[in-house]
Amino acid sequence: MRKEKRRIIRGKVYVLGDNIDTDQIIPAQYLNLVPTIPEEYSKLGSYALSGLPDTHAPFIAPGASASPYTIIVAGRNFGCGSSREHAPVALGAAGVEAVVAESYARIFFRNAVSTGEVFPCESAERLCEIFTTGMDAEIDLDAGRIVEEHSASSFALKPLGAVRPVIEAGGLFEYARAAGMIGGKGSVAIPRERRARIVALANQKGGVGKTTTAVNLAACLADAGRRVLLIDLDPQASATSGLGVAKEAGTSVYKALLGEVRMEDRIIPVPDRGLDMIPSEVDLAGAEVDVARSDRYLHRLRDALLPVLGSRDYDFVILDCPPSLGILTMNALATADALVIPVQCEYYALEGLSIMTQLVQQMRSSGTNPDLELEGILMTMYDARTNLAHQVVREVRKHLGRLVYKTVIPRSVRLSEAPSHGLPAGAYDRHSTGAKAYYRFGKEFMKRSRHARAKA
Repeated sequence: MRKEKRRIIRGKVYVLGDNIDTDQIIPAQYLNLVPTIPEEYSKLGSYALSGLPDTHAPFIAPGASASPYTIIVAGRNFGCGSSREHAPVALGAAGVEAVVAESYARIFFRNAVSTGEVFPCESAERLCEIFTTGMDAEIDLDAGRIVEEHSASSFALKPLGAVRPVIEAGGLFEYARAAGMIGGKGSVAIPRERRARIVALANQKGGVGKTTTAVNLAACLADAGRRVLLIDLDPQASATSGLGVAKEAGTSVYKALLGEVRMEDRIIPVPDRGLDMIPSEVDLAGAEVDVARSDRYLHRLRDALLPVLGSRDYDFVILDCPPSLGILTMNALATADALVIPVQCEYYALEGLSIMTQLVQQMRSSGTNPDLELEGILMTMYDARTNLAHQVVREVRKHLGRLVYKTVIPRSVRLSEAPSHGLPAGAYDRHSTGAKAYYRFGKEFMKRSRHARAKA
């Protein structure tokens, strides 16, 4: 059995002292915001730590809803005061992934675990007098340490123990659902095959960063401790080579779609990436013809995949689609819970988006996949030096609003170099602008996906 990838948290540190209370974390006037409503969840993030005195550095820029700080380092008795559940939720909504404190108020620690918003790590030393705001740090939960990246100084953290899997599941409720302790809508327990969220990355236009997004999203999710299966449905096999996997005849989903082999037999672990994949190869192009001649031709992928989801405990299945609206892409959309559309920051962006959004409506209204959601639109290949890029992003946001991810993926030489080395951007150069952008997108994707699960 392959070794699971370590759970790593990286980012900038925001330093606080002792006895930071919940009214400083989220003032009482904002407790009327409902975290299960995405718009109000985002507002909670914009008010996180707004109760701090003005002597502290700004935690969130004016008008923003997300903080540049991923890790909070604090002193003793963090989260004291009233027992408001909104406190860890506000931090999580702002983009905080972990708090490292000398000690916690018991109620804050419990709320952090029950909501699954942040990891409440305890330090063995007084780190709030060692770290300064703005430092880059890395937390390795498996190794139980936090490292200040500039000096490479390492400090021990106390084990999270039994609460860690609860937080990783997204909180106590999600942990109970995944474990079969409680059921879903009208059921005794959620069927095992529905635990994974199936996400298709598709756009009928090529060259928009679709495969780059699929590879880097899968890697970010795996790096965050999620169990991921990436399926390369593109006969060009770019996702396959982008993860350093050889293109070999007979290794794709082709025969599984025709019912000649089991899909599970096509799954391979990706060395050192902590995820599984089903690779592609040029023969997969034949599926466009052969699958079209089969019974239930739009549901061949779904039929083949369900036994896999019943026997393997994945959190996410990522489907990298061809740059066309052929049989393979249509099978992916008939199978997926959600669609993410990567869109290049260019003149024809809105035209292509219109086609994809209409297709989602057709899949729902026809009954082919009534549960398909347009989860988000990711703007890619953004060149901040051009007016066109600014105009395209502005127009897409104007027409599609909150469907557009806040993260924008820039043009990056290092990002384009990574696939030739068989590596995702974070493994090739984690300090590059492209790698950092995809890391931010991965966090935003997981939060949006968590809300989608909560509404289901």
